[in-house]
Amino acid sequence: MARLPIKTEAEHAAALAELSCPHLGKHGCEVYSERPLICRLFGTTPHLLCPNGQRPVYMIDTKTEHEVHQFLARTRQVLV
Repeated sequence: MARLPIKTEAEHAAALAELSCPHLGKHGCEVYSERPLICRLFGTTPHLLCPNGQRPVYMIDTKTEHEVHQFLARTRQVLV
């Protein structure tokens, strides 16, 4: 998160109002190479499905997904 560009409170609020991300631009993710773990998981697990129906050939199994969510909670990871 520390490597991501700083966004204003207004940009965060606007993204939250749309259930979006402040780093999502008109051409997609503006911080793709530095994106947080939660973003890297998006679309790869049964509980973080891609709204556009995209997915990898093999989804992350539910046991691993649960472990990842426990890690995120334990390390106090937050959504951007």
